[in-house]
Amino acid sequence: MAKLEKRYGEKGTLKPCCLEKDDLLKLTEIIQETFTQTEIDRYFSISTTIDGIRVFSNSIEAFLKQKGLPDKLNDLAFWLESWDKTGSFGKNILLDFSKYSIQLSVEGVKQAWVKDKYARIVNFLKAKTAWYWPLIILERFIIFVVTLILISNIITSFKTKEVAYHIDQVVLLGVWILLVFYDMRKIWPFTNVRLQKVTSIFNKENIIAVILIIILTATLTVGSILPHLK
Repeated sequence: MAKLEKRYGEKGTLKPCCLEKDDLLKLTEIIQETFTQTEIDRYFSISTTIDGIRVFSNSIEAFLKQKGLPDKLNDLAFWLESWDKTGSFGKNILLDFSKYSIQLSVEGVKQAWVKDKYARIVNFLKAKTAWYWPLIILERFIIFVVTLILISNIITSFKTKEVAYHIDQVVLLGVWILLVFYDMRKIWPFTNVRLQKVTSIFNKENIIAVILIIILTATLTVGSILPHLK
């Protein structure tokens, strides 16, 4: 006999996140709430890629204890679903982390459950937003600004014979090439999961951000501002 089935859904792309081991445990707890232990044992899955091989587990504890798991992850996926006794769909959650995006999808036959579960996961991850997310959002604008500064400095270099302006131009060109042709998600990924607690602020993301700010400030001052003041 034919039948109709209604599914409610919420989908969205989330801001870049920085997570630690304890955050993964809490996130898993939020995802698994309202599911029975039988459903979790049968349908829950957390996965990542290690040495080109996709590795799955139905337990967050077993997943974190596996051999070969790197200290830092940029690729992670959560999946959990349920079915009723008649085999009809009940609900599911897909949370996919990668270097380039974080996608969340929640579906279910009860709209209130869908909205509540989606909101709980989103609110938790909002609190873990990476500090560098504006750099990712404004990446194209930053490239545009650097391009304008580079063009301005090239014009200035034709009007002066001072070596400093030519050095400034070469350095800025190097920054422009880095921003345009290098995969910046290798530096500032959407997903930054650190399984070992980091206490130092001197990590790759912070150091490169500071260096870029210093370079842009110096080249703007030497190549664009000082010539006009003279």
